[in-house]
Amino acid sequence: MVLIRMGLTMAGFLLPALGLMSLAVAAILWNDDHRLAVQLGLGSLPLLAVGWPLVRRGMLPMLAVLTPTALRLEPRGRTAAYGWPVREYPLTDFEGYSDIQAQNGTDVTNVKLFFGAAGTVYLGDRPAKAVPAAEASLPNLVTVLALGEAMLGQKAETGVPAENLYRPNFYQRGLGRALAWLCYALMALGVLLLFVPGVEWTASLRLFTFTALYLGLYRRNQRATPAA
Repeated sequence: MVLIRMGLTMAGFLLPALGLMSLAVAAILWNDDHRLAVQLGLGSLPLLAVGWPLVRRGMLPMLAVLTPTALRLEPRGRTAAYGWPVREYPLTDFEGYSDIQAQNGTDVTNVKLFFGAAGTVYLGDRPAKAVPAAEASLPNLVTVLALGEAMLGQKAETGVPAENLYRPNFYQRGLGRALAWLCYALMALGVLLLFVPGVEWTASLRLFTFTALYLGLYRRNQRATPAA
């Protein structure tokens, strides 16, 4: 699995997106203002170049070991090369858990673990092809989702019910539900646009595509509590 440094990871995705937008604007302005278009194009190159290095720095391979008393994160691969130490998070400090599942339920599943004074720990699954053969052969390898639920189970043995530790994810909170209703409204609008003269059918297709992506994630994450 990977330890996710959220700030770097988000920057690694957002900066290239800004770079692509800058390139698009440069292409639009090319005929009207060559100088500005060239400046925007050149300015976009650093934004595009830093994306992948930031994502690599933001997602650090780790081997998570759950003991009866703590969660232990051992550096692997480039994480060890960066000089990261072994980190331990006592289960006595474990205060909460949240998860987000991808649409297919297997890749890019993230968990957020709350450890009081130690802060929040974000963990994510690595694609199977990214796991070295030596690690893939280790016994008892589990997904981060199973790891989080195992931590809930161990905490429950101390008398703290799992449902008291589980925290709603984005899709289970008010804003997530509001966006879902907005998507349903946009899909209804897309259906109506199919019958409006002069409106291209591709307009409805775009509405269906983006709303369906969100609603797929929304429905995937609607379980109330994790398995005991």
